[in-house]
Amino acid sequence: MRYFPIFIDLHNRPVIVVGGAEEALRKVRLLLKTGAVINVIAPALHAEFEAEPRVNWIARGYHAGLLEGAALVYSADAALNARVAEDARALGIPVNAVDNPDISSFIVPSIVDRDPVVVAIGTEGTAPILGQGLRARIDAMLPQALGELARAAEALRERVAGAIPPGNRRRSFWSRFFFGDVREAFLAGSTCGYLAGVENLFAAEAQAPRGRVSFVSLGSDDPELLTIKAQRKLQEADLIVHDRAAPRAILELARRDAVRMAVRGELYDGATDVLLAEARAGKLVVRLSVNDVSLEETVSVAAEGLAFETIPSVSALKPAEVVAFPVREDIREEILRAAS
Repeated sequence: MRYFPIFIDLHNRPVIVVGGAEEALRKVRLLLKTGAVINVIAPALHAEFEAEPRVNWIARGYHAGLLEGAALVYSADAALNARVAEDARALGIPVNAVDNPDISSFIVPSIVDRDPVVVAIGTEGTAPILGQGLRARIDAMLPQALGELARAAEALRERVAGAIPPGNRRRSFWSRFFFGDVREAFLAGSTCGYLAGVENLFAAEAQAPRGRVSFVSLGSDDPELLTIKAQRKLQEADLIVHDRAAPRAILELARRDAVRMAVRGELYDGATDVLLAEARAGKLVVRLSVNDVSLEETVSVAAEGLAFETIPSVSALKPAEVVAFPVREDIREEILRAAS
């Protein structure tokens, strides 16, 4: 990954746009969605600029001193792009030269906007049409009111923080909020259904948590062969106890805030005690094994009366053998004639 994806707070911060034609206008339209102070440098402006009071036309001619103090710089003037990019870099200001990724220090992704929910898709400049296609598909998937649902969640955060402890219980609340009946009621405009659903969620999560251990075995280093259930368990886990040989690509599928504990082929050095203690405390634990699930480990969990499950591996498939079948002579001649 050459470009690090990041969201920058531009509220009340100056952004310089060099150029006043259509290319600059596209950047300004995007910036108007933020709280940035938009300053434009151009000998002339597109007519649409004149109708926008937030656009400040600060100069007709360009010089490097105009960039000082800017949070970002966009250059949309082909004759000035190289110069603006060099000046911005010298001042330590991130710069994007339109259609010139080689001289830009940042690039602009394709965006799906459901403010405050924003999805950014980037291909590091290698395949812009692919990025646009993915954007169109994601845009069609996401309800227009998704941003309003996010703001409704923001209004509940203080209550949730006071009523539900952090960790899996709080994640469970928000998962059910965003992907269950509460979401459907909200998007359907059913105020009563939404409020009743929220209260039901608070009542359900107020109950004592129940710990669980999921034993997941890997049959391959290929993360695409991990079962859907195994992926879900990795996303839900509070603690992942994994073999040292577990592939990094598979561990990357886990939640970033999950605690990870690497062990040798079997549990040593008190790792079993940690696994059992976390499960007894109501945590969701995944024991990730490169080989088959250890019978001794499952017995130790069962002896504690803890709920557990085993998720078997999916072995890598061997390439299918190509078998040549004889072709009748008359059919062979017909194929040859069609190909000629």
